[in-house]
Amino acid sequence: MWMLLHGFTGSPKSWDAVVARGDFDRDPLRPTLTGHGIEWRASAARSFQDEVARLSTLASSLDPPRFVAGYSLGARVALGMLVASPECFDGALLIGVHPGLPDEDARAERRALDEARADQLRTEGLPAFVAQWESQALFETQRSLPEEIRRRQREIRLEHDPEGLAHSLEMLGLGAMPNYARALSSNRVPITLMAGARDSKFRDLAIGLADRSPNIESVIVDGAGHNLIVEATDAVVTALDRVQRAALEGPR
Repeated sequence: MWMLLHGFTGSPKSWDAVVARGDFDRDPLRPTLTGHGIEWRASAARSFQDEVARLSTLASSLDPPRFVAGYSLGARVALGMLVASPECFDGALLIGVHPGLPDEDARAERRALDEARADQLRTEGLPAFVAQWESQALFETQRSLPEEIRRRQREIRLEHDPEGLAHSLEMLGLGAMPNYARALSSNRVPITLMAGARDSKFRDLAIGLADRSPNIESVIVDGAGHNLIVEATDAVVTALDRVQRAALEGPR
């Protein structure tokens, strides 16, 4: 059974197109990450590791074989789960994942950026934040997507509570995340790292991490950028199926 984790400003609905096209034996579990949704306070995490622990407990209740997939923020949280509770999983697909910053200076710099973003959410409100968020170069490749897809993404982003997203930045931001690079390299769970060829930073991260471990492979999607869930939905569906089949068939 699959657990699917959305990205920052996303929601379980972000996976709708993938779930509609995929061949799942059971409906995937799609939890809402801390800070997201109107009722976010009911499951508000106190730290990155707290969120990892909460979701690992959920994963342990899934029917085996168990798989986890995550996009961006969701991929980082999924990575934490794979490191903290590898016994819970038979395979994983991480899309646009960062393994964590290498030192405290880099984490402090990122925390300052995320704190500034949290302050913008609290002072300027959600529409202004979403407009600036969508203008990042990271999402440049999405501007050629059909208007309906982009409109749907914006609707999902605007459904949140600005205080909740500020909380997410403070608890789950890259500056709050441990560096999992070394633990990832020694992890025994089969992991597929997926990135768009036009997303150079995360493409290079995926290739570099895969080179360090026989249990990790990279899949690079030509012509796509960061958000493969919407930019290359069929490729994501294919990768999910491949991860599941590989686990069922034995070690690759």
